[in-house]
Amino acid sequence: MTKAGADKKTALLMSVNDWRKRKLQNAHQRFGSLEFTKRTKDTTTRVRVHIDRAVLETPKDERGQSSAHLISMIGGDSEIGALWAAVTEGASFQIQLPGRTSIPASLGPEAQCFRGSVMLPGRKRPVRHLVAVSAELAKTKPGADREAARTILCGDDPAFVLYRVAYRYGLPVVPEWAPWFMRELNQRKSITPLLGLGCSPVLVKGNKQTFLKWIGRALRECLIRIPAENGSISWKLPRTFLEESNLQPTSEERPQDASIVAD
Repeated sequence: MTKAGADKKTALLMSVNDWRKRKLQNAHQRFGSLEFTKRTKDTTTRVRVHIDRAVLETPKDERGQSSAHLISMIGGDSEIGALWAAVTEGASFQIQLPGRTSIPASLGPEAQCFRGSVMLPGRKRPVRHLVAVSAELAKTKPGADREAARTILCGDDPAFVLYRVAYRYGLPVVPEWAPWFMRELNQRKSITPLLGLGCSPVLVKGNKQTFLKWIGRALRECLIRIPAENGSISWKLPRTFLEESNLQPTSEERPQDASIVAD
């Protein structure tokens, strides 16, 4: 690598680090918390951890319990181990989101868990990470439960909504139809915002037959058009939850990745 290339790479790395410092100030204030209490005959066990992502579906009855579809939690070995067991047992939790009162919620039966570790500077032991998803959210993957009439999505971007629904049900669509599809969902009251932390989740109602009827009618009425040319389809989608929660820069402010600087 030439000296000019090295200097440019160093400048880009400094730009990335400066952005991270600016964006991550007071990041702890964007975290919520989850508390689990288990009482036995002789003891009471209470576990409390931080959560950085959550998708909750509040009940129509205010006295009811919310359905949690996704919870991302961070803690130590013992806390994450206890919560993994609690999730698999279908236990209830108290979830505290920033600026809200405590919410009782459960992931329900057959919830799935994914565990990992995160190394942090200054810590001898890694932080444990647990992501728990409800059985309903897990079934939104392509080909799973295609007769279902509910789809839980972790983002409300029109292109993302169309892409995920089409990918799940195998619908013939193109990205240019996203605005029409979102208008159709809103007009038919087939999309409902859910309560989220670090994302903007929605519930989409409808099955494959329903959406195919919408597409057929829209084509006949010239509300949407099939592209004249054949070719590959490119979807412009949010890449991560971080972009959804504004923790990453937008395309206008994102510094170029230093790893792609040429020699």
